Amino acid sequence: MAGRELKDGEEIVLRGSAGAPFRTVVGNPFSREAIERRLGTGEWTWPDEDPPEPTVPDGPRPRTEAKSKPDPDAESGPQPRTELLSEPDERDEPGPQPRQEIVSSPDTRTGTGRPPVNAPKAEWIDYVVRQGKLSREDAANFTKADLIDMAD
Repeated sequence: MAGRELKDGEEIVLRGSAGAPFRTVVGNPFSREAIERRLGTGEWTWPDEDPPEPTVPDGPRPRTEAKSKPDPDAESGPQPRTELLSEPDERDEPGPQPRQEIVSSPDTRTGTGRPPVNAPKAEWIDYVVRQGKLSREDAANFTKADLIDMAD
């Protein structure tokens, strides 16, 4: 089939670069020129032809670039780290203390009992009700922005 004349609209079977066969139509999605160019380079072959030999040698290649910083002690390699014992009086000092968590209530968060601006709307409703400005039902009908304005 080598040297075969391709006609637009013809359905052909070729072998791809990985060796798997595929079916395509000349002109859609590949033009006749594109198919002939890939056949010429060996990227694609006709199914009855032997697949081309792989161009990549088997196995990894050794590195050939020079090291950016030559190591003068390349023979010795990394040495284990030794740690010195501490003096007896240093061991008597207390070590790190455990962290103490401070739990704050809504009234102590900002110091004034006023919730932060990014607090949920429910906290703002509670704050406005505690101030005695609105009932809980009326406060729920306002937006969070309105509640913040009322609190000022």
